[in-house]
Amino acid sequence: MTESEFVSAVFENIRVGDPVKKPRSTSEILAIKYQEKIYYRIGKSNKKFVSKEELTEVFAVISSGEISIKAIRKIIPDSKPCNSTTIQWLLTNAKLANRSSKGSFTKSWN
Repeated sequence: MTESEFVSAVFENIRVGDPVKKPRSTSEILAIKYQEKIYYRIGKSNKKFVSKEELTEVFAVISSGEISIKAIRKIIPDSKPCNSTTIQWLLTNAKLANRSSKGSFTKSWN
C-alpha cells in the first residue's frame, strides 16, 4: 500500500455525522476537506481536526508493521491530544489496522 492509498482509504471510509468512539465519550465527524483535514467535535462546541500530514506520518510508522499509541501521541501536536484517539478510530474504522493485545496497532495489509 502506498501513502496515497492509505490516506485515500481513511478519507473514503468516513462520512459527515459518523460517530467517533472514544474511551470516555463519543465524538462526531463534522466536515471533511478531502485529502486535507477531517474535522470532528469534542464536547458540544470544541472543533478539532486531523490533518493529512498527521496521517502520512502515521503511515510512515505503521507501514513497517506496527504503531504504538505512544508513537501516535508523538506525531500529533501537543495542542491536539484528542487526535490520538481519533486517529486510532480512523485506523480501525478504515480497516487499515487491528488493535493488538498489547494496545498497539498492526497494519492490516501486506
